[in-house]
Amino acid sequence: AGELAVSSSPALLARLRERTSTMANAQMQISPDEGAFLQMLVRLQSARRILEVGTFTGYSSTAMALAQDDGRIVFRYR
Repeated sequence: AGELAVSSSPALLARLRERTSTMANAQMQISPDEGAFLQMLVRLQSARRILEVGTFTGYSSTAMALAQDDGRIVFRYR
C-alpha cells in the first residue's frame, strides 16, 4: 500500500509516444516524467473523476486513466 509506480502500462505509453513522435506538432506531447507526475497526483488524491481540457493524442489522459485502479472516469474535451 502507498506504492507509487511510474506507470501501470509503460509499454502502452511508449507505443503512444512513438506514434505521436511522427506527427506534426509532436513537441506538444508531454514527457514521460510529466506523465508519471500526473499519475502520482491521481494516486495521491484518489481522484474520483478527471477532466482534461485540450487533448493532443491522449497521452496525459491515458496515463491518468492507467493510474486509476477501480474503474473511475476520465473525461476528455478536445
